[in-house]
Amino acid sequence: GATGVSPKMTNPQTIALNARSLMVRRGPKTLLDGVSITLRPGRVFAVIGPNGAGKSTLLRVLAGELVPDEGEILLHGRPLSAWSSSHLARLRAVLQQESDLRFPFRVEEVVRLGRIPHAGGGDSAHDHTVAQEALHLTGLAPLSQRLYPTLSGGEKQRVHLARALAQLRPARGASAPAGRVLLLDEPPASLDLAHQHAVLKIARSLAVREQVAVLAILHDLNLALGYADEVVVLREGRLVASGSVRETLSPELIASVFGVSARRLDLAGYPRGQLLLGPAAQAILD
Repeated sequence: GATGVSPKMTNPQTIALNARSLMVRRGPKTLLDGVSITLRPGRVFAVIGPNGAGKSTLLRVLAGELVPDEGEILLHGRPLSAWSSSHLARLRAVLQQESDLRFPFRVEEVVRLGRIPHAGGGDSAHDHTVAQEALHLTGLAPLSQRLYPTLSGGEKQRVHLARALAQLRPARGASAPAGRVLLLDEPPASLDLAHQHAVLKIARSLAVREQVAVLAILHDLNLALGYADEVVVLREGRLVASGSVRETLSPELIASVFGVSARRLDLAGYPRGQLLLGPAAQAILD
């Protein structure tokens, strides 16, 4: 295993998670058709594609919720089935688009659920400290004693992000495992504009500062341009393109995959540019 290895020692070419030739079928329908993806520490990967492209199916397979009909997933070179559930939970956290948690837990208690796989089980002084740090990072400290069911959808999403962050923190006195993985299913979906950027800034900071491999399903192509290093493009269950976000998200690819006109604008403060989409882009192109 990779536990005990300092993230500073991580080779940038190290593979955190490797999915090979994933096939998922439901009756006559193929949801994923031979998709392969490699996640490396310190990198943010955006998964984009039209509705029905297989994005959420891919995330569910990577999260271990769905077993593929064919293909394999290796975490640190070992099949997911070779890891104990607690060890796996210390290396990989998942933020789902929605949660069905309905118990009247306080916000801080929900965040401490992320500490269950660790030695303190969520109740140690260290676990409380980690939970408070995650609440502060996500801007939720003032809500720590609020009952979770009373929150708005966006606030609930941020609580589960804090839970995932707490889950990836190592035990007291332990060094962080290299190549931890954070999977985000449309993290901005229920958030206002400011919090969309805040969540992705946190994800990017985790990647850069702590060598976490982050994968995020995104619909907004400009959010992908702004925060991701690499992009994976799906259409009808197939991988149609992958690579660096600036090179891959070309106007030609966007027109082909989404059927939308696009033009890249090079603007000060946006090293990868911004995309103008739809009628405005078409007007310029005309």
